[in-house]
Amino acid sequence: MKQLKFLMVAFTLLMGVSLTSCLNSDNDYAPSVGGLVKVSDSMFGNSFTMLDGVTKISPTAASLATLESNMGFKPSSTNIAYVTGTYDETLNSNLIEDKEYKSVNLLWAVSLDAKVEITERGAENDSVNKAPVIDIDNSSQMGYEMEKKLHKPWFFYDKTTLILPINYFVYKAGAHKFTLVYYPEENADGNKTLKLYLKHYDADDKSTNTNSLNNSGAYPQIYYYAYDLRGVFSQYSKMTGEMPTTVTVEYVTNANSLKLEDAETKTCEVEVKGINESTTDK
Repeated sequence: MKQLKFLMVAFTLLMGVSLTSCLNSDNDYAPSVGGLVKVSDSMFGNSFTMLDGVTKISPTAASLATLESNMGFKPSSTNIAYVTGTYDETLNSNLIEDKEYKSVNLLWAVSLDAKVEITERGAENDSVNKAPVIDIDNSSQMGYEMEKKLHKPWFFYDKTTLILPINYFVYKAGAHKFTLVYYPEENADGNKTLKLYLKHYDADDKSTNTNSLNNSGAYPQIYYYAYDLRGVFSQYSKMTGEMPTTVTVEYVTNANSLKLEDAETKTCEVEVKGINESTTDK
């Protein structure tokens, strides 16, 4: 519990101004909206599209400016985020038909984007594992079908953003980095299996008293990692002459300790389709 308390305090320091504004807001009893969203930045302003690929959250310019100032959140450089906010029911009386939450007062927003590396094995910028993870498929611990979907690797509705719900031992807030690595040479000579390698840098965080899954409800940014694979897909299509239909993720797992020498290498295959797209949809 001591480690968990430290983690909570550390993230509160990072997000304190926004959380305080939420707790002290005049809109404490206003209806709320939020979740995982794809960020769009255009000449018409910023909007966030929810998992269905249709429903939008349109924030007020003032709340966005506040979040950028207090939390450093920049929509123009963000692909996938987790956001929460409140809205005025009088301005959103027809949500089902409009499929848009208008003039949302954003209270919290954080980027989930993580690094994708396209390189050669052994190159100077090739990442290496410093620690195993517990798993990237945690669906067996969930009760409802939608929960199961969100706790195993899945693609956003755009079909180019892979979301990995990474469960790992954590104590130091913000210390862990997860890079997804692609080696294009593996698709030479007719090989059409697109394999990506998850590499974990833990900054010597050696505690095993708590994990990211247990804290994902309060801090989704330490659990959900979003990878923009457009560059990977482009390289893959140059090597193979086609676009991938599945992606294989290789990762190193140890559910009991941080020892790499005792870890197991696993793979997980993810179909390239949106999270709410059925197997018959194209």
